[in-house]
Amino acid sequence: MFRYMYNGKEIIIRFTSHTKNTNVNKDYLYQKMMSIFDKITGADNGTSFIVEDEQGRLAVGTVQHGELTVISIHHLVEHSQMYLDKREAKRPS
Repeated sequence: MFRYMYNGKEIIIRFTSHTKNTNVNKDYLYQKMMSIFDKITGADNGTSFIVEDEQGRLAVGTVQHGELTVISIHHLVEHSQMYLDKREAKRPS
């Protein structure tokens, strides 16, 4: 777990039980999330997001707003479990 003060508000970044025993560079993911804090903390309560770790895996997380903002990383998706279409993702119109 990592505690951080951002714009006068305490932020907690945590890894859930699904990811605690996974071989992951948590410092790398903390730094990555800190670089996009404006986007994450500006998201609605319960919003899910994905960031890439240093091994190219996808870390799936959520943001919960309350007295504290809690960012939780729930899953790491390995390359062998990614079934992505090669086409560019389309934005909703």
